[in-house]
Amino acid sequence: MADAAERSADADTPVNPYSLLEAVNNSSDTSHTGWLIFLAIMTYLMIAVAGVTHEALLTETPVQLPILQVNIQLKQFFQFAPVVLVLFHIGILAQLVLLARKALEFDRAISFLEISGKRTHPLRLELHNFFFVQSIAGSHRSALMSGFLNIMSWLTIIILPLVLLLYMQVAFLPYHDVATTWITRIFLTLDIVVVLLIGVFLMRAETSFFQAFWRSTITHPFSVVATAVVLGTVLYLSYFAATVPGERLDTIGRKLTAWAALPGDGKLQHSGLTIPALVGDDAILGMFHRNLVVTDSELLGGEGGKTLRLRGRDLRHAKLDRTDLAGVDLTGARLDGASLIGANLENASLGCAEPDALMLSDSREVARCVSARGVDLSRARLKGARLWGIDLSAAKLNDAELEGADLGNAVLSGASLVNAQLDKAELTGGVQAQGANFLNASLQGADLTGARLQLADFSSASMQGVILNFAQLEGAVLRDANLEAASLMRAKLIGADMADMRVTGGDLRGTQVWMSSTPLWDGTGLTDLSELVVRAPSDADLAALKAGLQAISGSDAGVRAKELWAQISGGSVRWSGTVDHQRWQSWVGATPVPPALTYREDLTTYLLKLMCSTRWSDGAVASGIARRAASPQFRGDAVLVYDRLRGNSCPASAHAAPGAMKVLSVAAENARN
Repeated sequence: MADAAERSADADTPVNPYSLLEAVNNSSDTSHTGWLIFLAIMTYLMIAVAGVTHEALLTETPVQLPILQVNIQLKQFFQFAPVVLVLFHIGILAQLVLLARKALEFDRAISFLEISGKRTHPLRLELHNFFFVQSIAGSHRSALMSGFLNIMSWLTIIILPLVLLLYMQVAFLPYHDVATTWITRIFLTLDIVVVLLIGVFLMRAETSFFQAFWRSTITHPFSVVATAVVLGTVLYLSYFAATVPGERLDTIGRKLTAWAALPGDGKLQHSGLTIPALVGDDAILGMFHRNLVVTDSELLGGEGGKTLRLRGRDLRHAKLDRTDLAGVDLTGARLDGASLIGANLENASLGCAEPDALMLSDSREVARCVSARGVDLSRARLKGARLWGIDLSAAKLNDAELEGADLGNAVLSGASLVNAQLDKAELTGGVQAQGANFLNASLQGADLTGARLQLADFSSASMQGVILNFAQLEGAVLRDANLEAASLMRAKLIGADMADMRVTGGDLRGTQVWMSSTPLWDGTGLTDLSELVVRAPSDADLAALKAGLQAISGSDAGVRAKELWAQISGGSVRWSGTVDHQRWQSWVGATPVPPALTYREDLTTYLLKLMCSTRWSDGAVASGIARRAASPQFRGDAVLVYDRLRGNSCPASAHAAPGAMKVLSVAAENARN
């Protein structure tokens, strides 16, 4: 650490080095034992922390201490381990400072007995072999050996404890617990402060801090500068790199490094080598992930009947592709930007912790609903999942399996559900799906009552038996969609594109159309158009449309929203008298009021044939028809529909949605009475 203390002309007469030798050796022996224990503790903690995998962080698996085989709860371990390490570090520093004072006095005393400037007195050979004492007052040796002793002291006493504290913080960072991360930061900062205040006395015998610091800087400038650089780097990494995404320090850290942002993927290419950015969106130095990465994993090890509880967890930007999370409880969790491509989430719970609060306050934050904005659930299996109140704005659910999923009160604005399977799904409660893309999706028997679907794209979608009563479909694209037996009572189809849409046997009573293209004509006469409304939107309609379009985000969707608003708010005069307008007008009252004498029987026969077709044996279309038949306004025979679904002759009987069958049974019982 330090060479012999500088001689001073006016210095006091040193004490006898022979009398100091025993005191130095006794203290050195004690300090050496303490240093070994401290080194063992650091090694022990390092092994324990290194054993914490991302999978363990996800499942909150307790930390198993080596040798002792004792399990400690994950959060408690990372909250108290830094405290224990810092306390031991302060203790060993204090002990070494006391030893350094004795060794420095011994070196100063014996230097008066040496003729040359070299440390050659035989008494130095009797010093304890502890490298810390040898570096201060040991006998003369080569520059290489002296440097090695100093580096050993510098690394084990100053640097390694700080690096281990930083490693603890980085290892726990993917858990995204800001409070625990701050505990580590605070004790890391405390440790650095102690090192600065006490560390100077490891090299100088002065009693004044400022005097010791100044003389240490002059005597050992390289060591001081190197220590300052290391401490500054550790502090910077702790406060501005090892941050939980989204916390205030993370924002500040990104601003500090904005000037050094690299183009492209944020990596510097040079001579065939890739140099990672200091802090990327996911990793520090390209090695330490700030977010969970658990892919292709069976978290429950195939143990049936067990579920994983992740309520309220912060899983933003986590990468959980193809992971088996069947039945997982993610109530109130945060999944913004996460990737769950191909993940198994069947029967999972991703709803609100307090559903009543959402109904009363209309605040998803108060209700602690799942936030999954921008999440990637492509090809994910969500059959039977409970997603009530979830925010899936701009999410990717392409090719996702959502049969029978409960998406009531969910937000799907700007979401992509291309080729998604939404058969028998519940999307009631005013689902917000403005600008969502349902291209080629399957929504057979789905319930979208009251859904806000402005500018939604249902091109070529399979929507047989879908319920769209009171749905807001302004500007929606339904080109080539199949809506056989669908119910669109009092839906708003203003500015909708329905070219080549099939709606045989559908119910369009009270549906408002304006500036909309016409679907294919139903030659069977079963499509109910008896109360069709063909008129320009009122001021209230325009106000509701404007509010719905404001929920649409994204540059392309925003442009489409502005175009739709300009078209509807100022194009009514141009549309009047067009071929589409005249055709809609001719369809008003196409179904007689009251219906023809055989309409009830014909409609019921058509619906029974459709829902019991072997092609729809999965019960999806049957579920939609059951929901439609349960309505008091149903113009078919609800009793006959119920009896057919209860019998064994209909292939779809065993697969119809239980909720739909329940409401149909009530309606059938009322009809019988």
